[in-house]
Amino acid sequence: MRSVIPFRETIYARCSGSKLSEHEYPELDEFSIIFKFKNGFHCTFASSSDASWHFPFERIEVFCHHRTIMTEEMERLLDSRGMDANFETHSFHMTEKEERWGYVQEDKAFIDSILSGTRPLVSADDGFKSVELVESVYAAIRTGERINFP
Repeated sequence: MRSVIPFRETIYARCSGSKLSEHEYPELDEFSIIFKFKNGFHCTFASSSDASWHFPFERIEVFCHHRTIMTEEMERLLDSRGMDANFETHSFHMTEKEERWGYVQEDKAFIDSILSGTRPLVSADDGFKSVELVESVYAAIRTGERINFP
């Protein structure tokens, strides 16, 4: 079974972030990263912990060839396909937080894998690798070095 975390190929990343002295908060939570995967695809990731108090506070945008998927506070999902301005909107305002954030589905998938004797969709190694990647990003921002993440 293939992992849901797409970091199976080597990742090269350039990271930049605000120095702690330039920031009113002590956390290093403002940064931009450009990932380049071994297969040629690239991904841009930006985070700003204090961009605005205007809703939505958290937003994720994924875009590719004529498609954009955007979440707002994990309460609303917008899906734009094709060349026109039409998009689908899915609202999760009335959904319990544990389900809206995926905890219910994650727990069910894990329990199902135990009961059926199959591998879980996300392994402990996948979890470790994601934490290792985040720690590599923080280290690269502090040192200015490029990440080579196998």
